[in-house]
Amino acid sequence: MPLNVQIDENQQVIFVRGEGIVTDQELLDYVREYLGDSRYNIYDELIDLTEADLQDLTYAGLSELASVAAATDPEAIPIKIAILISQSLGMGLSRIYSRLREFKGGRRQTRVFWDRDECMEWLGLIP
Repeated sequence: MPLNVQIDENQQVIFVRGEGIVTDQELLDYVREYLGDSRYNIYDELIDLTEADLQDLTYAGLSELASVAAATDPEAIPIKIAILISQSLGMGLSRIYSRLREFKGGRRQTRVFWDRDECMEWLGLIP
């Protein structure tokens, strides 16, 4: 499976690693399974797309993903999404997703990173 998900309950972080071709549907399935679960929708997320092929992602798919994901955000809890990328396509798609999510009412802080250590530091994690 192109998305490898690990949950660190002590640090309250969901680690998602994209491997190979990642599709809109796989991202949507992840959001429904993990962020749709009240145990995990309060956790920060680190989405590592450095090894992912993002060529199959679409604007329509990202828009649906943003809508479904924004609906899972708790109102009063500040939560972060860190997206780690390694190619310019990832930067563009991540920024589009971030803006769509915000437009659809998402309350999570979302940032895109090229550097893993910076990403971990922003999340308050030890690299």
